[in-house]
Amino acid sequence: MNPPSVSHRRVLALALIAGCQGKSEPDPPRPPRPVIEARSGGTTSARIVPGHPCRADIDGNELLIGTEPLVMQVGNSRWSGDAAADGTTLRKDGAAFVRLHDTPDAGVEVFDPHGGAILLVTADGALANARGEILRRAAPTSAAIKIGDSVVTGTSDLVLGVLITAPELIPEVRALAACHRLSLSRSNPGSAPSQGKPGAALPDVLSREQAARK
Repeated sequence: MNPPSVSHRRVLALALIAGCQGKSEPDPPRPPRPVIEARSGGTTSARIVPGHPCRADIDGNELLIGTEPLVMQVGNSRWSGDAAADGTTLRKDGAAFVRLHDTPDAGVEVFDPHGGAILLVTADGALANARGEILRRAAPTSAAIKIGDSVVTGTSDLVLGVLITAPELIPEVRALAACHRLSLSRSNPGSAPSQGKPGAALPDVLSREQAARK
């Protein structure tokens, strides 16, 4: 006995249903990553693209930085960052190079491997040396941050703008410090760096560091 025939219409309907179930809506296009740039005299001196990894181009040095953990390979040298209670120590091939310490007002202190102060950047964008002498101040506008001859776009973080334009720090340190700060801002959006209050007093970094070592 032959089985009952299946109509062509039923076969076509089943095929259409199966085809519809197999299709999915295309993923919406991802928004482009924000780009932070510093320009001086018409030339781009720094370019940071946050992400995993973070991409940095400082003074012509193209760097790819992992942020969790903080790590970077430059030629045969390996850079890394070790977080501790007193800040993040940047190491080159395992040897301490500088230490970054976030201040309570969202500024950043930079120390040498022996604990001596190098630079201090306050939340309102003032850059001072170890003696507390102000070298430069960041001036925010509606669309950019002006620091000396440099103009920084893509961020309102004055400290970040100062860090990526600081010639006192080598490109590798500026790149690591910038990507590390951006990574912390993404991980803790509630504690994102603020611009601070203009004219905020500079702390005495030397006396504080000396007191901490006693």
